[in-house]
Amino acid sequence: MNSPNLVRVLVVDDEPAVLFAYRKLIEKDGMTVDISENMDDAVRNIRDNRYLAVIADLRLAGTDNSDGLEILRIVRNEYPGTKTILATGFGDSDIEKTARAIGVSYYFKKPVKPSDILMALREFHVGGTFPPAAVSS
Repeated sequence: MNSPNLVRVLVVDDEPAVLFAYRKLIEKDGMTVDISENMDDAVRNIRDNRYLAVIADLRLAGTDNSDGLEILRIVRNEYPGTKTILATGFGDSDIEKTARAIGVSYYFKKPVKPSDILMALREFHVGGTFPPAAVSS
């Protein structure tokens, strides 16, 4: 488990070029980046680390799925203080409505401007609060 002083972001996308670009962009801004190319790896990372934010592509593994939404649901349930960003090239108003309903912080249609990602992450980081785990009853 990582230190609460470390600003960590998880990026989930099935395209290596996208993962590389996000990592380079976000690390240049002083944050640590973990990457996952599939849902299983993303869930493992989410359960092993605390993240300021999770950025997920809607569709993983080149199929017509919505794994990204499921990943963000898991984040929301287990770590409600973690901010979430959904990025998709296949969005429509129904997907955006679903994303908003599960509490996605930002919804972006691809291609996403790097400045938009950094703006969102910097906004999340203001105040320096570390997202707590969900309280089980």
